[in-house]
Amino acid sequence: MKRALFIRAVLSNPLFQRLLPFMEAKGAAGVTRDEMEMFLNDVAELGAVSMIERRVSSYLGWMLKLGLAKMSGRRWVLDKLPATVPLVRYESDEEPILPHRYDLKAYQEQAQRVASKQEAITYYVDRAKSERASTSHETLVSLMAERLRQRGAIPKANRYVDLSARLDEEDYLFEMKSTTEDNPHSQIRRGLSQLYEYRYIQNVANAKLVLVIENPLPKKNHWLEDYLLNDQGVLLVWDGDGKFHCPPSIRKQLEFLS
Repeated sequence: MKRALFIRAVLSNPLFQRLLPFMEAKGAAGVTRDEMEMFLNDVAELGAVSMIERRVSSYLGWMLKLGLAKMSGRRWVLDKLPATVPLVRYESDEEPILPHRYDLKAYQEQAQRVASKQEAITYYVDRAKSERASTSHETLVSLMAERLRQRGAIPKANRYVDLSARLDEEDYLFEMKSTTEDNPHSQIRRGLSQLYEYRYIQNVANAKLVLVIENPLPKKNHWLEDYLLNDQGVLLVWDGDGKFHCPPSIRKQLEFLS
């Protein structure tokens, strides 16, 4: 229990959350201590060089102690998240969860983009709160996060994005929707609009959009599968008693579901 609490504490640290995607982008090649220090010096105002060195020493010590990273020669490589921490939750709306550039200007641009869309984000955050209160919604998030974690990805979320991940150099944004026989059309319509806006706000134009619903589509709504896949370019996934399913035509794009 103590170990899980320590891991959650480290992963919730804002500066470490900024370091995490930088290390993730390096993959199996890993990063050196000097590269970490240079990165933090570029994207955070930590004052004296000695402060940056102390901060990096702390992070490296905790990552090694808690099994979040390992050493390969003189380089540090991220390890899989432990099962006790299925995803990393970002509390700051302004923090990019799938950055593609690692300099201060990129983070400032993202903060400005979010600030200009604050009204929309507030709306989505309020909606997310009510949706995440649903047991079925949280089950979908947990199941998908576990699939991603098992593949070595780091599942991330913030106050409005249900789930995101970078896997095999591809970015994914997920929106989960609980559905019944009566509401798949309205729920899919909501999820679709949210995914497109989230992709814009997070500035990840090439991210694959995945809509995850609770139940298979009823026959009368089966046309929605063709609409999502072939018209909107959105990948559809549904839960089947804890085992995710998707149309055969997109299974290769979603191999991590297995």
